[in-house]
Amino acid sequence: MKTQKIIIYFVIAIVPVFVLLTVLGDVGEGAEGGGIQRSIEWVTTYVLPWIFLYWFIKLVRKIK
Repeated sequence: MKTQKIIIYFVIAIVPVFVLLTVLGDVGEGAEGGGIQRSIEWVTTYVLPWIFLYWFIKLVRKIK
């Protein structure tokens, strides 16, 4: 149970780090804005479905 919490916190921590790296990378290259928007699009496209799937599976197991 403790390792499961550690994994969950680790995954939750990776998302903001990725957003920050993307935004700071764009600022460092001199790109004009849009970094935050692309980061949010990436998170909603790739990360949120996996989080939803995790909680859905957890709910199904609890119902059984």
